[in-house]
Amino acid sequence: MIRCRILLVAFCYLIALSGTASGEDFRIETDVFFESGKGPAISTLTLFRGSTVYDFMKSESEEITIFDINRGRFVLLDCRHKVRTTVTTDQLIRFSAALKAEAKGNTTALITPEFTESFDKQAGLLELVGKRLRYKVKTIRPPSEDIVDRYRKFADWYARLNATRVGNLPPFARMQLNASMASHGILPRSVERTISSLTPLGGSNQIRTSHLVSWQLTNTDRKRITRAGDYMATYREVSPASYWKTPISLDEEK
Repeated sequence: MIRCRILLVAFCYLIALSGTASGEDFRIETDVFFESGKGPAISTLTLFRGSTVYDFMKSESEEITIFDINRGRFVLLDCRHKVRTTVTTDQLIRFSAALKAEAKGNTTALITPEFTESFDKQAGLLELVGKRLRYKVKTIRPPSEDIVDRYRKFADWYARLNATRVGNLPPFARMQLNASMASHGILPRSVERTISSLTPLGGSNQIRTSHLVSWQLTNTDRKRITRAGDYMATYREVSPASYWKTPISLDEEK
């Protein structure tokens, strides 16, 4: 048992090292604001290291999400309860397909959204306007196309992952926004997402995110990555449904 644990720690350490094999390292600090709140409701730090992305949620019950692009999987770490779960990209593809297949009535506008796009290159302002959804994005241009590609891959898969959590939107509108940003070679500096009600008196709901992007990692960032590897090696594995404590399950559990 001890020997297996040592081998697992070594394997996770090799994963961390392999993340430097391709691409430039960069980091994004994100704050999420709801329209009724003054301060950020959620704050995250996302570290792009080669082919691996580490997303750290800053809260009392810290959660770390590790996306291994090459292996096609997410590992979620619950630092409070010391458990982990694994979600593969194949599972997320099937879950997204099921969302489309089960869509009906008013939900179809969120499952198959249609947008009109406008982009002011000089101002760096991108807008997507649809029937129920509107995105207004202030953007920045990164130093390489590789960064744009890696950000889009992470943002697409992360949108699919978030859709498995109860109460979150389907991923398809956000994926269209990601595709639009990638086509212009840009990353978000801030995003306003407005969802309109189906009724005239229903109003709208708005969420705003701000993103601070830096083109290199700090020594503290590298220590965070090492710590995340240690947690991945030692935390107890549970199913996604058990991890989220919800009735939502992925296809292997049905």
